[in-house]
Parts: sequence; C-alpha cells; structure tokens
Amino acid sequence: MNLNNSHLSIKKAKNKITWANSTNLIIFAFAIVFYSRIICSTFGIPSIVNHAHFLVIPFVFWIILTTAPTKDPKQIKITFAFLSGLFLFLIAILISAFWNETGFINAIISFMMLGEPIIFLTAIVSIPMSAASCLKLKRWLMWSALINFVLAAVQKPLIDADKLYAGGFDGTDGCGGVFFVSGAGNYISASVSLVFALYFFNDRKIPFWIRLAALSAAFWQLLFSDSKQLILAYVVAWILLILLNSQDLSKTIRLMTGLLIFGLVFFWCMQNLEEFSAFTAWARPELYETDGEAWYAKFYAVRAIIDNFQSSINWFVGLGPGHTVSRLGAWFLVDYWPILSLFGATHTSMGADVMKFVGSYWLTTGSSLFSPVFGWAGIWGDLGLLGLGTYLYLAYLVWQNFGLDSSLKVTLLSILVLGFIFTQMEEPGYMVSIALLLGLAWHEQRLKEKQRNYLSLQQQAKLTQSSC
Repeated sequence: MNLNNSHLSIKKAKNKITWANSTNLIIFAFAIVFYSRIICSTFGIPSIVNHAHFLVIPFVFWIILTTAPTKDPKQIKITFAFLSGLFLFLIAILISAFWNETGFINAIISFMMLGEPIIFLTAIVSIPMSAASCLKLKRWLMWSALINFVLAAVQKPLIDADKLYAGGFDGTDGCGGVFFVSGAGNYISASVSLVFALYFFNDRKIPFWIRLAALSAAFWQLLFSDSKQLILAYVVAWILLILLNSQDLSKTIRLMTGLLIFGLVFFWCMQNLEEFSAFTAWARPELYETDGEAWYAKFYAVRAIIDNFQSSINWFVGLGPGHTVSRLGAWFLVDYWPILSLFGATHTSMGADVMKFVGSYWLTTGSSLFSPVFGWAGIWGDLGLLGLGTYLYLAYLVWQNFGLDSSLKVTLLSILVLGFIFTQMEEPGYMVSIALLLGLAWHEQRLKEKQRNYLSLQQQAKLTQSSC
C-alpha cells in the first residue's frame, strides 16, 4: 500500500514538473520573439538572429506535444483541429510552390511567417495549465506590455533630440518600444500596447484606476507614434462586431452606445486639440472617388499581380510563396538573399518594384493606410485562393474557439481589418503576442468553468446529504 502511494506521489510530481516546464517553454518562446529585436539593436547582434524564433517555436511546439499530453477532450479536439488546419495550409503552400517552381525554402518560410502564431497558440492550448501557471503567464504579459510602452515613451524624445539613432527614422516612426529598430516598429509597438490594454481592462480583479491608466497610456502611445490606422482598424472592427451581434439586442445597444460615445469624444478632440489634427489629414473626399488616387495607390500591387498571371490557374495557386508582395517577397528575400540563395530560394522583381512605387508616390510615403503592400494582397498573390482559403479556415478556428468576449473579438476583427492596411499579420512580435493572450484567456475561462462545476457538484452533494 505504501509502495502504491509512493508511486502515485512520484507520478503526480512528474506531471507537475512537466506542466511547469511547459509553461516555462512558452515564456521562453514568447521572450525570443518579443525581445529579440531590441536585444539585437542594443548589442549590435546580426539581424538574422531576430528570426531564431522560426526554429525555437516549432521546437517548443514539438516538445510540448510529446511531453505534456492532455486528457481533456476539449483540448484534444482543438489541438487536432488546428493541426489539421495547419496541414491543409502547408499543402496549399507546397502546391503553389510546386506549380510556380518556387524554392522549397520559400515555402517553408512562408508557412512559418503565417502559421507560426497558430503553432504557438496550439502549443499553449495543449498544456494542462494550472491556476499558478496562468498567473505566471499573465505577469509576464503585464510586465512585457509595460516594458514595451516605457521604452517607446523614452525613445521618442531621445530620437527627436538626436541622442538615439533609430536607423534613419524620426522620433515618431522610430519609437518602436521592444521592436526598436524596425521599419514598422511604431505601429507594432502601439498595436501590442492597445491589445494588452483592452484585454486587461476587462479583468475586474485589477483595480479600475490601473486598467484605465493602462488604456489611456496605450492611446497616448498611439498618438505620439502617429499610428492613425489603428484607430480606423478598431472602429471598423467595432462596427463589424455590432453587425455580428445584431440578433442580441442588449449587446448591440451596449456596443453602439460605446461606439457613439467614443465617436463624439474623438470628433471633439480632432476639432479642438492639435495632437489630433493629423487624423484629418487624409479626410479628403476627392481621394476616394471612383478614379481617386487612394484606390490607384492601394490596388497598385493587385493590378501588378493580375498582370503577371500566366493562366486562370494562377487565381487558385498564386505566383508562388515570396514572389509577390508578402513580407517574404517585399522585404525578407531582399534583405537575406545572400544567405537564402544558398538554400535554393527564388524571387521575382515584383516586391522590389512595388516598394519603389511606395517610396516614390506622395500618398504612400505619407501614410501606410494607402500602401499597396498589405497582408491579404500578399497571401492571395503568393498562394492564390487555395492558400487564402486555408488561411481563412485557420482564422475561423481561432474565432470559434478564442473569441471569448467583446474585447478579444474586436481584437481578432481588427487583425482582419489591418490585413487590408499593412503586413501586420506577418509581424511575429505582434501575432505571437496575440496568440499568447488568446491562449491565456482560454485557459482562464477553462479554469473558471472547472471551478463552477466543482462548486455545483459540492452544492448538489450537500443537498443530497440534507435530503437523506
């Protein structure tokens, strides 16, 4: 009997160690993505190290799946659904690569750029996480969000005073927080701050004044980083959420009331505060007429992609991973060609040609809102409707399983909207951060459900005893 008890204790201890190690692995993988750019910039480490997460996250994913198996049917179901979706997405990428005679390395990098957040989220969901592990992850998120904001707030005045070199960017575009220095670091940093602030604002365990301060700080960062497109993305996402909840009258009224209040306050700020004057810069109706320059600029890459189609099959398989205006085609292959060419990478001139247009056209140099290089164009151009469809299937799985409340839903919808503005869907720091937040929120809800079920069973047991 003692032997059995000892064996059971050892088994429980091993399970406990496995859970703790899995949580630490998740934190390690997140830190590799979140802090790598600022570390490389600070210590002069080659920029290729920024992409070490392409190896780290799959490795962590494999370790977790093989060493921390869950017995929870819900976790198993979600894990299997995401694994199936990732497999279909990989097949779509390989079909596009094969048809367009693209380098195999192109296909692998394309898959990682788009599929990495899903891989990371699947790893998080696969862990039988405890309340202590959830708290540990939440603290990491809170401190990471705070560090990102403080760094951005400090970087701007230092860059403006020529006391900090930001790779040729000014104080506005250069204040990238933990994503210093990168071309869109200000957008990514502000996006991360806003996503975290909205999530924590719904956590009633945190004092209200702290939640309000976090939300105000995120909005201030949005202003000083000149990330106007985030306001547009979240407003459109909020409207989409209202439409999706149109059958729930009470929720619709709450959402519309919130949007109306925000709209009135924001309109007053634009009319009366100089800090908000930039938001009216592109409110010029002539830009958006049928033959307006806004549409000409925005769909410049789409026209270039269609012009390069050889047959109707290209509509379904695209022009090959990295061959159009995805992040891979527009930047990555160009920046790392001396290395990637050794592994058989292929590329076309389309990405470079479109980027030349972006740098020379007055609208696109003034705001990324009009950039022809944006996420949905890149996915469709590279992978065709087949790749786009399988990617949207993964997005559907995320929405179904992780759209747990209004703040998370509006964040997920904002990603969809941002996909029409720039390439944030392919920015690892932004997408992996959201994946961690979604996984944490899912585990917190799962633990709450278990607690409710436990209390309900206890109450039923008491009622049974009293009736006896």
